[in-house]
Amino acid sequence: MLFATYNIHFGIGADNRYDVPRIAETLRQADIICCQEVVQGWPQNAYADQAAELASLLNRYYVFYGPFDVDGSSARADGKIVNRRRSFGNMILSRWPIRSSRVRPLAHNALSNQFDLQRGAVEAVIDAPGLPVRVYSVHLSHVSVGQRLPQVHDLLEFVRGAQANGSPWDTSASDSFIFQDAAPPMPEHAVVMGDVNFTPADPEYPIVAGHLATRGQRVVRHDQLVDAWTALGNDEYVESFPREGRIDHCFVSPALRPALSRAWIDQSANGSDHWPMFVELDPAKLAAK
Repeated sequence: MLFATYNIHFGIGADNRYDVPRIAETLRQADIICCQEVVQGWPQNAYADQAAELASLLNRYYVFYGPFDVDGSSARADGKIVNRRRSFGNMILSRWPIRSSRVRPLAHNALSNQFDLQRGAVEAVIDAPGLPVRVYSVHLSHVSVGQRLPQVHDLLEFVRGAQANGSPWDTSASDSFIFQDAAPPMPEHAVVMGDVNFTPADPEYPIVAGHLATRGQRVVRHDQLVDAWTALGNDEYVESFPREGRIDHCFVSPALRPALSRAWIDQSANGSDHWPMFVELDPAKLAAK
């Protein structure tokens, strides 16, 4: 089962060319994909709905969440209002149906002297074969540690509280209610992917993925997450964003560590200013454990 995360830079590549189809081709092999900097309703690209376009090109189920959501409407000469929103956010694409989804705006401290914008995380509950899983696509602030630390705590609260909070509905409704489905269980396993704008050298990292022990190994508490990249023996200090290091990550719940098989960063991809990361998990390894 192949997971991928890719900040698509609103479709603009390293060559400054707008090309959503080449982003889709880069990601086509993956089963479950998290994308960040996905846009809907902007005049710069003819009001494209990039989430719907990627889902169509890849023939995947999807959910999109734009925590940055502002008016993009206009009025025609005859006074008719054209309703439109300009959104910027995260999406999850899946080869398998997304049973349910929730969203979480992350802490945003207003700044007086630098551009930043509302960030968020989206959760998808996916019935993947042999591995029911919660998947999160997240994008944290690029500005500073001070902006990101409250967002890290919000994100972890969102992930940790999933089973206690349950699915978007509880048990099943009475016969008179329009919705009759029984609530599905909330999966134990979680995969958190995205552009978090911090590297393993930054103070946010050990809050998520554990502090270094005396012998140099990360000590991960049961309520923290495992960095899939380093758990597979890769060097912590590689780049997923040129000249800034590995700021795009895949974290998994500790119980998923045995399922990790391999991971790579496609530094040949040029559809964005970031490079995509791919992580393979083998559910059979969990069954054999």
